[in-house]
Amino acid sequence: MNIWRVGITTGMNRESAVCAAFASLTASVTEDLGPDRVVDTLSSECVRLLPIDSLEIFLPGLNFERYPTADEEGPAIEAFETGSEVVVDDLPAEASRWPGYVARMTGLGYVAVSALPLRAMEETVGAVTFLSAENVVLGADDRRLGQSLADVAAHCLLQHRESRHYRTLSEQLQTALDSRIIIEQAKGVLAERAGIGVSTAFQRLRTFARSSNRRLSDVAHGVVNGSLDSEILLRPGIR
Repeated sequence: MNIWRVGITTGMNRESAVCAAFASLTASVTEDLGPDRVVDTLSSECVRLLPIDSLEIFLPGLNFERYPTADEEGPAIEAFETGSEVVVDDLPAEASRWPGYVARMTGLGYVAVSALPLRAMEETVGAVTFLSAENVVLGADDRRLGQSLADVAAHCLLQHRESRHYRTLSEQLQTALDSRIIIEQAKGVLAERAGIGVSTAFQRLRTFARSSNRRLSDVAHGVVNGSLDSEILLRPGIR
């Protein structure tokens, strides 16, 4: 993904803009706006605050379809694998190091690159690559700012991943609980109608589910709501 520079915030306004950038990134988590919002915010704030011509973001550690994995070579891969910045002020001179990447970038008009890892604690989830059409890389202060923004973004992305994991787990547990409740209800209904014990009723439910290649919870729903004739489960052949 490439984002072109639309203007750099300088002077006294820059301090306020930096604070606003961090606030925007953290808001994506507190407001549950999703990982795409985190990446979009990181991109727009870097473009606004740093002297760059374009940028690319790669997130191989999170497997987001919108942000594909990086090329098999290049500074983004190195920054991701090492967890350290990779700074090159003369890309054409690195043609033997990254032949495919250098050919692609110089073909687009870029000749310098600063790649920073997207890392949170001990995990690196990707990299952000700042591109320049001149033989100038980001200065130390700008790289520190870029790395700080990238680190906060990585924390936000991991928080989103954890939240998604726990939401999925909660939904699975709720589904299992709902299934268990309906099965217990079906056991009681069948036991009452047939005058049999609940353990025998459960055996009938399970056997019928297996023989008809249906889920046990679906059979239970049928018994409870009356869409499945209980007499079928009570036939002598169902044991």
